[in-house]
Amino acid sequence: MIGSGYFAMLQVGLIAACRRWKCSLLVEAFDFAEADPCEQISRLLSRWTLRGVVIPEPMCDRQDVLELLFAAGLPVVRIAPHSDTSRTFDICIDHRQAAFDVTKHLIGLGHTRIGFIKGPTDHGDANVRFDGFCSAMSQSGLPVIPELCVPSLSFDYSSGIPAAQQLLSITPRPTAVFACNDELAAAFLATATGLGLKIPDDISLAGFDDAPLARIVRPQLTTCRQKMELTGYNAVDFIMNPPTSPEAFRRSQPHELVIRESTAPPKS
Repeated sequence: MIGSGYFAMLQVGLIAACRRWKCSLLVEAFDFAEADPCEQISRLLSRWTLRGVVIPEPMCDRQDVLELLFAAGLPVVRIAPHSDTSRTFDICIDHRQAAFDVTKHLIGLGHTRIGFIKGPTDHGDANVRFDGFCSAMSQSGLPVIPELCVPSLSFDYSSGIPAAQQLLSITPRPTAVFACNDELAAAFLATATGLGLKIPDDISLAGFDDAPLARIVRPQLTTCRQKMELTGYNAVDFIMNPPTSPEAFRRSQPHELVIRESTAPPKS
């Protein structure tokens, strides 16, 4: 996913902070399917002298990866971790509350039959966002309909197509869909449009991240902005100017509901 909107925004912030601190950014992609990530990291450490390492979820929750980096004496910044450790600098948003806010927006428009594209089931962010969705539905007295909650193999656009096809094959269709990120939402938009459906006239649609893609598609996506550029900037600051107080090792980032043209009240 190194080319995704999420990581593109993160890298913008990383590059800006590196420019400020007059250091360089090394970006490395890891393929979990082809090799042990610890072997890949070991090769990386043998080739380069690093000031610190920034690792996103889900790799940031792997204890074997963390122990390898600790043994190398490197400061580690984790982006959106779902495990606890006193030895890393952690930056995260409240994914559960953010998903709750998006869902409550859809409910507030009058939607009661809401679908959810869940993202990969082994990804912590995806699971916590689904928890936030379920919590908002429950608090509003609405059922979470299992057949309207479909997983995708990953967060990328191509994985969103079969998930969208599955969701759109259900009768009656949901009146609104919350996709676990903007790429999955864009895949749903393209699939629905291909079937002659209009967003939001026939189905409201919301995403997550506020990646550049959310403003390129038509209609533009209602989404949750993570402010990943700020996250990247703060990650470098953690490495170059580390806090001395353990209480400052964890830094929360704000989120923001961004309402655009892809959501509207359901047709009566």
